[in-house]
Amino acid sequence: MSASFKDFIGGKVTLGDWVLSIIGVRDLLIKRWRAWLLITFLGLFIGGAYGYFHPQKHKAELLIAVEDDDSNGWQMILQQFGIDVGGNNPGGIFKGESLLKLFATRNQVEKTLLREVEFEDNTKDLLANRVWRSTSHSKKKIFQNLTFKRNRSDYNSIEDSAMFLTYKYVIDEVISAQKPEKKLSLIQLSAVHGDKYLAKALTSELIDETSKYYIELLTKKARLNLHVLQKEADSVQMMMQTSMASSANSSDLNINPNRASLRVDQNRSLVDLQISVSLYGEIIKNLKLAEIGLRKQTPIIQIVDIPQFPLPKVGLKIWQWMLVFGLGFSIAFVLFISLLPEEENS
Repeated sequence: MSASFKDFIGGKVTLGDWVLSIIGVRDLLIKRWRAWLLITFLGLFIGGAYGYFHPQKHKAELLIAVEDDDSNGWQMILQQFGIDVGGNNPGGIFKGESLLKLFATRNQVEKTLLREVEFEDNTKDLLANRVWRSTSHSKKKIFQNLTFKRNRSDYNSIEDSAMFLTYKYVIDEVISAQKPEKKLSLIQLSAVHGDKYLAKALTSELIDETSKYYIELLTKKARLNLHVLQKEADSVQMMMQTSMASSANSSDLNINPNRASLRVDQNRSLVDLQISVSLYGEIIKNLKLAEIGLRKQTPIIQIVDIPQFPLPKVGLKIWQWMLVFGLGFSIAFVLFISLLPEEENS
């Protein structure tokens, strides 16, 4: 060879001279074809072994549409009656990236993992137990024969550590949430795992658990308002019934028409009854408006697409790994001999 890579780095030759030297490596490959062939077969073998121990995984994808309306005419009408519904997403919480992060929070993931699921391979177990068995940590001596329980408060320090490792494994290697289109309110949740039944169950259960939390959080204020109005309606209704009974009892009395003072109790009962009826009517009206506000504020989460068997596979097949490693080793051998000085290749 007329130029080595060291000469090019040292500035002794130009890039063009060095490229011509690499092209001229054909003659060297003819001389060293046995070594080149051996290196290539070694790459094929290593690639096959790597593909065998890293098989393709199954990918379960679930697509949901989340209602994301801003305030409209209903909210303005309700505010005129003193009812603040705050819109579907008060304060803008859980919009965009913040909504995606909700799926990876430790609270939501652990609640999902502690769900007991009947898998489609006719087995029933906690999601955490099935995920845990697929992690490398489950083979450690300290975690031998560990089985998760549904009651999280009963865990000891070992089980706490195992649950944390399971959570980290899930969010780092299994699940991912993203928005396929930034301008649309569509969220795609996917789970990639070698166990196709686990991948499908994990996406469905995580969506269900997170959706319940999402709806509960966004409707908390409206539900509190509705609860207060309902208690007031019940209280006024009891007072109205008491006034009605008192007024009826007073009417049943045989009162001397010349003794007007004796009608005071009867008139008082009538006044209390009229006030109660008027107050009860206003509260019922506000209660109905609050129910409308709660329905308005409750977001609609529509499942657009669900994972179905057969699940698509991700990752390279064994022959593809063999091809990648074989080509890589072959190219590395060519570059190696091109770096050798000319006297060592003669």
